[in-house]
Amino acid sequence: MTIEITQNTNRKPAIGAGEWRSLLKLVGLMAVANGKLVKEDVDAFQDAMMELRVVVDPTLVMTRKMLKDWFIYNIDELKAVVNGLEYDSELLAIFKQIRSFPFKLDVATAMMRVGIADGDYGDMEKMFMKKTILYWNMRSNEQPAHVTERAASKAFI
Repeated sequence: MTIEITQNTNRKPAIGAGEWRSLLKLVGLMAVANGKLVKEDVDAFQDAMMELRVVVDPTLVMTRKMLKDWFIYNIDELKAVVNGLEYDSELLAIFKQIRSFPFKLDVATAMMRVGIADGDYGDMEKMFMKKTILYWNMRSNEQPAHVTERAASKAFI
């Protein structure tokens, strides 16, 4: 007996392209925030986004190569945000785009992983993390959405 497995193409994606762009930008800002870009930052960005993909939408086709290409293509824009005086406006635009996103703690964790990847957790990285946590009103006792869902499903077993 063989089982044919196919992807449900009629399924609505968990989030749209605009939300993914905002997530990529938010996590990408952490890689360039301290003013110097090293391989560890890019690797951490790729790792963090691949993990977010698994949590948010495992059926999404996203590769490390695609993420690296996105990063290289957008690095000047990311640096302009970090070096500009209007990063608050840029962050607010990002937060507005993903206001109802259910995996905020996972995003904050991804940001932190990228921020500390090079061993230099600088002032801009701390500021981006602080603004993200404050804007999303995150509490210290919150757990990532996928952990909470898993715990809830075990409660009914």
